[in-house]
Amino acid sequence: MGLLRDLRYELSTLVFGLGILSMVLAVTYWLLFDASPGWLQNIDTAIGNWMIWVAFLGFLALLGGGYYFIDTIRKEREFDHLVNTTSKEIFVKNQKRIEELAYYHLPSAYEKRYLQKRKEFRIKG
Repeated sequence: MGLLRDLRYELSTLVFGLGILSMVLAVTYWLLFDASPGWLQNIDTAIGNWMIWVAFLGFLALLGGGYYFIDTIRKEREFDHLVNTTSKEIFVKNQKRIEELAYYHLPSAYEKRYLQKRKEFRIKG
């Protein structure tokens, strides 16, 4: 699970990119076949009757990868907002959410930032 957590940006971008590529292939196959370049027509022809599956799985990859990428950015911003406080009281109040983000959702570099901030505020435990 640690590897998936550390490669969160890369994996979400990869899945999102494959979804975009699949949707481009599907659109050129059904809507723009005559207007597309020769190399793209060759790919579309090679895929042939399997294009419905390419379109279906591409749509799912587009939705899933896009959501995963946006969710990562949202959690990163939330973490930055919670950690970049100068008040020890606010930090301790939000510590449970910061730990959840650092240990379960974001890459391990955020865990190090969290521990550094705890050391800065002299929080033990």
